[in-house]
Amino acid sequence: MHMKLRKSDFTGTGKVFRFTLVQMLKGKANIITMLIFFLFAAGSIPVMTLMMGGEQSQFDEAEASRIAAVYVRNDTGYELDLESISQRDKFFSDTNFIDTDLMDVEWSEDTYESMVEPTEAYIHLQKDTEKMNFTIGAYALEDKEFTDGDLDSCAALLGGILDEARYAQQNVAPEQIAALTSPYETKSGSVSEYLEEKEDDFDTRFGVQMIYSVALLILCTFVSSFIIQKVIEEKASKLAELLMVSVSPLAMLVGKILAVMTYILGLVLSLAAVVGLSYVITGRFADTSVLYRQIAESGISMETLQVSPVTALILVVSLLLGYLQVSLISGLVGTECSTTEDVEPANMAVVLLVMAGYMIATVAAGVGSNPVLATVISLCPITSMFCAPVRYIIGDIGFGMLALSWVIQFAVIVVLAYVCARIYRALMMYRGNRMKLSGWITMFRQSSAKEVENR
Repeated sequence: MHMKLRKSDFTGTGKVFRFTLVQMLKGKANIITMLIFFLFAAGSIPVMTLMMGGEQSQFDEAEASRIAAVYVRNDTGYELDLESISQRDKFFSDTNFIDTDLMDVEWSEDTYESMVEPTEAYIHLQKDTEKMNFTIGAYALEDKEFTDGDLDSCAALLGGILDEARYAQQNVAPEQIAALTSPYETKSGSVSEYLEEKEDDFDTRFGVQMIYSVALLILCTFVSSFIIQKVIEEKASKLAELLMVSVSPLAMLVGKILAVMTYILGLVLSLAAVVGLSYVITGRFADTSVLYRQIAESGISMETLQVSPVTALILVVSLLLGYLQVSLISGLVGTECSTTEDVEPANMAVVLLVMAGYMIATVAAGVGSNPVLATVISLCPITSMFCAPVRYIIGDIGFGMLALSWVIQFAVIVVLAYVCARIYRALMMYRGNRMKLSGWITMFRQSSAKEVENR
């Protein structure tokens, strides 16, 4: 027996592709599902924004400083950009910063009490030439109508503006000023953790694995459901028998796979467009920047995910191989069923297989960096589509191991395609209870024996 796929095995693929895609687009159930997805996508951005406190009116009322005016006396020798404070910090958007040099009144720590109101403050910035440092004094009345935190925040803000003015006078570029004035992040740990010099922590490893695995799991779930449903519907309606008169068995399955791929890709792009439009519209009445802040606080960033054209290509190849594996398995599982009542059990069988790979990938992500474990889960066809690209991105395996996992997955796809070419016609004609594995083997042997006799 020679495992060889002939060109004739794909005859009629385009015909099946067009027919299946049109049927999916016209199906009432698919149209209703798409509308539900679009509604969820359109409402996701405003709902998340409001839940995270992004409502503009709430922000202005709850998080605005109660200081009405701040009188700033600048004795540092540097020019401070007080006019830009309202634009750069929303907390002080309603606060008026006044330069005392522009007033005819002499300000000092001894005279400010007679000049300010309970809603106002006085801040004095000065340079000590002897100690070579700067001091910032913040003063307010005893019966002030704002908190000490507001006054401290105001002093800290002016301190940052002073730093920027000092760097700018030295002809430092704006990008360099931003780097010099950025806040510090501290991290503590044990000596053993420090000596191990791990390049990635648990949060990074688990986050990258979960994001990719969930995306692949959703894709595989959609694929199996659509393909099994279409196969069983055509088989139950005797439409498959008519199609196989002019179309090869493998071409029927490949055409369905390509049609489902096109449908899902179009659905994903449409949902992305709806989310983008929802984001733009939501930004007109709410502060959508809270979404970015929430993501940043969770530790997920473009740097953490190491997104680049190379990693994007690796993920696309891995997603495509996983898609093809699950699609061919779904097609074979679907053809062993005879009625539409078998859709759910058949789909559950494929989903359980995919979930096994997903759960193993999730558990393995929590174990840590283990060379033996990384090799095993990267080469096993069930888990490699979930684990291999992620393990390569985080550095657990090299490109050679990733390429070997792709070769193994491609070999599995070829074997599945060969099996489809040999027994798909017989399975589509089969009527009865769901076939067991022994029945598949018997049917494959009979098909191979018949092929030998016809030579």
